[in-house]
Amino acid sequence: MQLTKSLLHTTDAYIKRLHEAGIETISDLLGYFPRDIEDKSDVCERFSEVSIKEKQVIKCKIELLTSETTRNKKLLIKAVIVDLDGSYAEAIWFNRKFLLQQFASGDTVMIYGMAKYEYGKLSFPSCEIEHLKAGRREIVPVYSDLNYIPGTWIREKIVLLRSYLAWTFSDIVPLEIRNKHGFRSRSENIASVHFPASLEDFERSRTELGYEELFQFQKRWLEKKYALERDSLGLAPELTIDVELMKSLIASLPFPLTSKQKIVLFQILKDMERPHAMARMLQGDVGTGKTVVALLASVHSILVSRNKNPEQIGVQVAIMAPTEILARQHFSGQEAWLMQWGISSDLLVGSLTPRMKEDARSRLASGQTDIIFGTHALIQDSVSFARLGFVVVDEQHRFGVEQRKTLEEYCSHSVIIPHRLNMSATPIPRSLAMTLYGDQDISVLDEYPAGRLPIHTRVVKEEKRWEVYRWVDEEVKSGRQVYWISPLVEESDTLDIASATNMQEILSGIFPHLTIGLIHGKMTGKEKDRIMQEFYENKIHILSSTSVVEVGVNNPNATVMCIEAAERFGLSQLHQFRGRVGRGNSQSYCYLFTTKEYKTDRLKAMEETNDGFELAQIDLDLRGPGEVYGVRQSGVPDMHFADLRDTDLIADIRWDIEEWMQWKK
Repeated sequence: MQLTKSLLHTTDAYIKRLHEAGIETISDLLGYFPRDIEDKSDVCERFSEVSIKEKQVIKCKIELLTSETTRNKKLLIKAVIVDLDGSYAEAIWFNRKFLLQQFASGDTVMIYGMAKYEYGKLSFPSCEIEHLKAGRREIVPVYSDLNYIPGTWIREKIVLLRSYLAWTFSDIVPLEIRNKHGFRSRSENIASVHFPASLEDFERSRTELGYEELFQFQKRWLEKKYALERDSLGLAPELTIDVELMKSLIASLPFPLTSKQKIVLFQILKDMERPHAMARMLQGDVGTGKTVVALLASVHSILVSRNKNPEQIGVQVAIMAPTEILARQHFSGQEAWLMQWGISSDLLVGSLTPRMKEDARSRLASGQTDIIFGTHALIQDSVSFARLGFVVVDEQHRFGVEQRKTLEEYCSHSVIIPHRLNMSATPIPRSLAMTLYGDQDISVLDEYPAGRLPIHTRVVKEEKRWEVYRWVDEEVKSGRQVYWISPLVEESDTLDIASATNMQEILSGIFPHLTIGLIHGKMTGKEKDRIMQEFYENKIHILSSTSVVEVGVNNPNATVMCIEAAERFGLSQLHQFRGRVGRGNSQSYCYLFTTKEYKTDRLKAMEETNDGFELAQIDLDLRGPGEVYGVRQSGVPDMHFADLRDTDLIADIRWDIEEWMQWKK
């Protein structure tokens, strides 16, 4: 039902403002929830008992009400108020002309606000005021202002809609689960949020509505997960684990696997034994060896499928990277090892010549290619596989929403439904991972290979900057390379570029004998790949960059990471930057420069730990999920009541949904 000015007893101007803010119906306005509540149940009647440290409700009488215009044309309203003992105080408001019509000398009122005591006088600036009346609300919801509409106005109008609550909202959580936990209906909880009977009543509603938000979101993911299992049943390649083959593959590596790599590899292989397609997310901190695990699973799947049916083409594997340079690095770095096992590999990226692309597509379609490395060029209409059985997506979140959707459709229309492994080097606390990737099983790699040197990290004060410059010069003289990150100031590409460009000029002046490169988000993909290739080939000594190097860059020769205005980045993002160095055998360093505005010890955590998951949890606790992970971009809706950090609750809700789904069958 649409909101009207007669329904809300208001004007067209207010209705227009509501519409501009997306509030058009009764359910929209009732769905605009308070951000907090105020307890006005404790009424003070003596000014001598008033605290100046917290808001309070005071019952008093207006002795005198006056108004005047200040020098800067503001309307100043003053009320001399008297308490039960006859003591006097003052209440003050600016530009509240309506108070002169609503109140008069002699009225007994309730005021609510923070008291100030100065110049020997008690005053209440900008306090709330209302007439003393029966049925006064003691627990009052507090609404944020909306499109220049005061929160107090919203509170008054929601009262007019109370009778609509019973039939406006249908239940989201099934009756069976509500009964299990003793939950009220959705309409009852929304009524209690807007009209709480007590603090306990308000908190109960917040808790149950928070459960509901997480339930609704996780249910959607689990339905997607079970739909994939149902739709791919009998269509995905069943690849039985060949233990001896896997032992041989691991033995052929130039390094031993960590215990966690073995565990994760077993989880992936067990998934591939099932008669439906795998959907798994592999989270691995930088340097923990996700790519090796994916390659071992890939080669195992190809060889097992060949052995199972020698007359048929074995399954093919597509390994998709977000950038051409990363795809090329994967391809060139693994080609020799793959050939040892009779595995043919190929590369398909946008910068190849038309003839090279056509040849690669032809080999893929005929089954000559076992593993194809590439970018989103792999999921174009012109590309067809003979028997795609396994898809690995590196840094999955770096692909756009449409690209991910295209990939899913591509996989679902294949001859067989392929197993899917998504990988991410961005550590995410378990609670968020369960929410963001609820349609996938999750594996975590958080163990570093033995002998890996921790990256030495230091927060650098401005007066110590020249020490870092000297150290950078020494490292470059030793043949090493340096990343120099400038912050993204606000959400502006222009400012972002200007910052990185300015830093390139500064560094060129400090190091005139070195080659200073520049890379930023406004460059084309080809330009960025060219710059990164030159950096990889050591033609660039110091690379001045924006956040485009956060992930997907592997240069073992880079040993120094310098970050300007480091406090403007979250800890998780700083850790991603730091992960661009320390990829070779040499000791690596990360220097965090701060601005004058930096006053806290937040960056100390970077000095104290190299554990990305620990930093991610600290970041989440400090800044909240929306600011850290951009939940809107990740597909997570705004949560009014739910805490995305509550791991136990998220796990319990997931269990409730799965139990309920089984009961429904």
